[in-house]
Amino acid sequence: MNILYFVLLFIDILSFTLIYKKICKEKKVNLPFTFLCFGFLLLKDIIGYIGVLAWYSFYVIEPLFIYFYLRKYEKDTKLIAAFLTMLVYQAALTSETFLSVIISSVTGDDFVTNYSGIYFIAIDLLSLFIILKLIDYFDINIYKFLEPYFREYLRTVTSFLLGVHLFLNISHWISNFTTFNSFASMITTICFLAFIATLLYLKSIREKFEKEVELEQKKKEQLQLQQYTDEIVDLYNEIKGFRHDYGGMLVSFQAAIDSQNMAEVERIYQDVLVRANEKLSSDRYTSFDLNNVGDSALRSMLTQTLFKAREHQIELTFEIKDYVGKLPIQLLDLVRMTSILLNNAVEGAAESIAKTLNVSLVDLEGEVILVIQNSRKDQNLQLNSVYQRNFSTKGEGRGTGLTTVKEMIDQYEGLVLDTEITKEHFTQVLRIRKVYRL
Repeated sequence: MNILYFVLLFIDILSFTLIYKKICKEKKVNLPFTFLCFGFLLLKDIIGYIGVLAWYSFYVIEPLFIYFYLRKYEKDTKLIAAFLTMLVYQAALTSETFLSVIISSVTGDDFVTNYSGIYFIAIDLLSLFIILKLIDYFDINIYKFLEPYFREYLRTVTSFLLGVHLFLNISHWISNFTTFNSFASMITTICFLAFIATLLYLKSIREKFEKEVELEQKKKEQLQLQQYTDEIVDLYNEIKGFRHDYGGMLVSFQAAIDSQNMAEVERIYQDVLVRANEKLSSDRYTSFDLNNVGDSALRSMLTQTLFKAREHQIELTFEIKDYVGKLPIQLLDLVRMTSILLNNAVEGAAESIAKTLNVSLVDLEGEVILVIQNSRKDQNLQLNSVYQRNFSTKGEGRGTGLTTVKEMIDQYEGLVLDTEITKEHFTQVLRIRKVYRL
């Protein structure tokens, strides 16, 4: 083993790690995954000394190392682990093999033999550059495929990529026979084009899903706008009736004052004015504040929360005193994030004794702050556990909501979510910087 071997090994490890990070949109270096790649790549080379058959056999089962890592370490589901395994593995291998075959047909086998170390280093680096650009171009992000909508599509793609993997290994094997070199090159080219087609397919089904979500959101917004309009009309009629009665209140109050009947003044004050003030301070009237929400998607989610709170007899208060314009978050992400946070708040408040929920939206010079605070039942709840995958206070099969929120927020440089847990309240503070880079 010379220095070029270790350079090649380093580039191969770097390729798997960077592709994995790019697809998962991770910001921090994932050392366990890097060490995993080092382990199975080194093991493959060691097995190569046993014989060609052992080396090709290991090539076939090599993706299993990534699969078991995703299942055991990242706690991914079987489907997501299998899909991500084949996507990462084929991204690293198909372009590398394709470029090696195409360029060697131009340079000739003698050049490859004489300068094999430098040649494969150049191929690996070029392959890594191309595949990272393709992932960016097709906007491949695993967190955009976690919805139940994509399950059947992911099964199809995973099976297809598994077939590509097997064919690619066949091309590796038959390329050792001079007679079948051309056939092996053809298979390699087909496998690379098939992988590109897979990326295109993933982009198309994601865009289709986003359009369907946007259309469905528009329908919900129209329905909730009608409900909200009806609510405002009822409140207006109530205030109109109160205005009519208010004149009579003042007349009776003035008569009691003129007669110096302090007992009557006190009675009118307590029975009429105090009760009127309590009525006007009701949480029903805070729904007027929703007029200050300029983002239709967010206003729709808040309106939906208003009616859900009514169903659970929760005292809901909106505090949105100033106009807040459109938020710099993609529609699908905004709907999913606010839906999870608001639904969790409603569920938490419904389980509590106080049954209160307060939603504040504040527009500052550089950021918008969304505060969601709900009362909660008295139980032990640790801050470091609420964002763990599969953690839930509601039983098995739950506990992915806040994990999903965290994963989405990590994709934005301008979003920060702070959580505070006290004995009486659960508070989420979402800070949204007005200018950000995705």
